[in-house]
Amino acid sequence: MSVTRFAFFNPDGLPLPAGWDGQTCALSRDLTALAPDLVIAADAALGKRTGHPWLGWLRDDPDRLRHDRRRLDCVLSHDGFIVENPAQAQFLTDTLSATGRPAHILTVADLAPGPLSAMLGEIRAAAGFTPTVPATSVDYIVRVGGRDIGFVRRCLDSLAAQTSGGIGVILVRYAPVLGLEAEMERQRPHFRRLDLIDITSPPIGPTTRSACLWAGLRSVEADLFGMLDDDDALHPNHVASLTPLALSGSIAIAGSVQVWDDAAGAFPPADPAFEHRAFHTLPPPDRSAFMAWNLAVHSSAFMAPADLLPVLGPDPGLDFAEDSYLLRRLARVAPFASSWRVTTDFHWRRGQADNTAFHGSHRGEAMARIADRERLDPVVASLRATTIASDLSLSPAWGQPADRPDLPRLTGPADFHALPTGCPLYVYGSGRGGRIVLGELSKHAHLQVTALLDSHSTGTALGLPLLRPADLPADHLREGIFIIASEYLSAMTATLRVVGAVHIHDATPHIRLYTALPA
Repeated sequence: MSVTRFAFFNPDGLPLPAGWDGQTCALSRDLTALAPDLVIAADAALGKRTGHPWLGWLRDDPDRLRHDRRRLDCVLSHDGFIVENPAQAQFLTDTLSATGRPAHILTVADLAPGPLSAMLGEIRAAAGFTPTVPATSVDYIVRVGGRDIGFVRRCLDSLAAQTSGGIGVILVRYAPVLGLEAEMERQRPHFRRLDLIDITSPPIGPTTRSACLWAGLRSVEADLFGMLDDDDALHPNHVASLTPLALSGSIAIAGSVQVWDDAAGAFPPADPAFEHRAFHTLPPPDRSAFMAWNLAVHSSAFMAPADLLPVLGPDPGLDFAEDSYLLRRLARVAPFASSWRVTTDFHWRRGQADNTAFHGSHRGEAMARIADRERLDPVVASLRATTIASDLSLSPAWGQPADRPDLPRLTGPADFHALPTGCPLYVYGSGRGGRIVLGELSKHAHLQVTALLDSHSTGTALGLPLLRPADLPADHLREGIFIIASEYLSAMTATLRVVGAVHIHDATPHIRLYTALPA
């Protein structure tokens, strides 16, 4: 008889329950090395990090969670809960009642092998961790080319490990991948189908990302379909937990974990002290917010009925945000349904070379073209019109660490007018956001911009000097005002703080009044 393996995830060194003698981990990489049957998180507010069943120890008062959506989502990312009092148990039961999701709840007194083992079976079955005989087929489209075979192997291994079975894979190759054929032979026994489509470049220029995606979509034969970037991965219960929702005719969506790899492609990062996983987002089933660009749904986190494929239309010829466009086409005709589970890993390199989201020109062109395609679309307009303002925090943009920095926000003219005079004033961001912020600053005579900032480039931009934060004098860093005019808020804030900037402001609330900047 096998012994259940428990691991206590305790990065902050919180007190352990009396008599606890199981493994204790401070980093998520230690959890993946242990491969436990059940993870107990010492603080549920940290959010789920790995593809194991997780119990989150709820330490917050329910009233705090009622007014902090980000913290609530971290708590709800777990598969079960440890509570300290009846009020917490009632709050969780009430909150989950509308989702159809069972509330697996234990008390702190139950943190012992017997009660934990008894609950583990219920959690595994309800969350989709228990292997089942496939009754439904699912095809996944994976675009490959240029990246190391290790990325592809990790991606395919995660698809092969799905507890649901019945998985088919459509590889769309746009550039050589050394060792791909051998890896396909290794993987072939694990899949219902494993096909390779080669996309050749057109006469002028390389093929677009959407050309690869649409070629894969045309080859779907299964009941359901999804897509997976070759550097991302699914948790074993992803397909099993989304299948019932997708079979109902909905676009099934799940939450994501953000995983940081080294710039060179190593995973996990070589630095043993670096925590490389963070709970990222648990998107609510809100099509209106999605159409208004106020909701992030990662491409690996959705699964949809193949019956919806005819509504997609022809290849839009996009080399950025092709996955967003695909989801927006689907969301025109079908509702979102959230599994309220975190079942996918969204990988991000610490460098910029392998992340197309960093290329502002690609982003701007793609977003403008998507806007053109939707400008006269009455369905999209109707969905946007039903967006309701909320005081709950929005999902973070892709590429941002999960926890956005808490900065003074510049929302309207009064916020800009209240900025002090007589000190250096810098705007960090020379793209569209920078233009919008400069336009607002020009309305306030007492505010004179010293220069624009860029993380790498120098010279001039928008008629002003373009400098790097590391090149600024110490007194300017100490006394100056720094306005971030970009969606890369977390990364830019970290850069400014490293060089010693003190007075940093967030202009993204103001920018969103004029553009579809992700939250």
